[in-house]
Amino acid sequence: MEENMLLGNGIVFSRLFEALPYDGSGDKIKLPPSCFKELSDQGALDKGPMYFRLSKVNEGGPSTSNSSVNQDMKTTHSGVLEFTARENSAELPPHVWTNLFPDTNVEVPLIEVRYASLPKGTYAKLKPEAVGFSDLPNHKAILETTLRKHATLSEGDVITVYYGELQYRLRVLELKPSSSVSILETDIEVDIEGSDSVLDNENEQHVLIPLVLGKAESGIVEEGKFKYYKFSIEEAVSEKVSTGLMNIEVKI
Repeated sequence: MEENMLLGNGIVFSRLFEALPYDGSGDKIKLPPSCFKELSDQGALDKGPMYFRLSKVNEGGPSTSNSSVNQDMKTTHSGVLEFTARENSAELPPHVWTNLFPDTNVEVPLIEVRYASLPKGTYAKLKPEAVGFSDLPNHKAILETTLRKHATLSEGDVITVYYGELQYRLRVLELKPSSSVSILETDIEVDIEGSDSVLDNENEQHVLIPLVLGKAESGIVEEGKFKYYKFSIEEAVSEKVSTGLMNIEVKI
């Protein structure tokens, strides 16, 4: 009880739910109507936007401060979209679901949802998990559009950024002033750690080789090795590709 009161800055809310997926964007979950009453009775609505800490519940039960079994249990944070979920269940958008349940084979996904008070974020460092994101035209603006759909960020989480039919995964490496922050109604400085090169299994560095559209590139790739290429396109062409009016073919 004391831990929950500290976490929620005086608001005590901790419930176990069966997690259900719903097709949405961002990190806002749906909770049952009874949660609205419980939170409202404690004055949570008067404190501004509501945030929650979500933890995957293992067979050993919900997380506790003295539980060694759950030390490595995956935890993330979220906002709330609405209170329309059926009782005893919480509906999660893809971002929250994949961060809590990276393994798709989950028989009965249970989560613990606790009200949390989060500081406003001032700084975030993200790292693309694959090459190519930094080569997108106006990639920072694309990322900002994605972040506007989020209420929170947590270190270790992966954010998926969509660009047309392409998707890019960026891992949250560092946040300030806390490992979990609110990004609503705040100006947050975002650094994107460079990914102009990647490491293979032998920790050898491979530089991205620039391609020119319409020009063939030849070379030899040894068995078990990789080569990485990048190419840039004009903004007018990029807009047509993103809207589906034009396709780019890469033939090997």
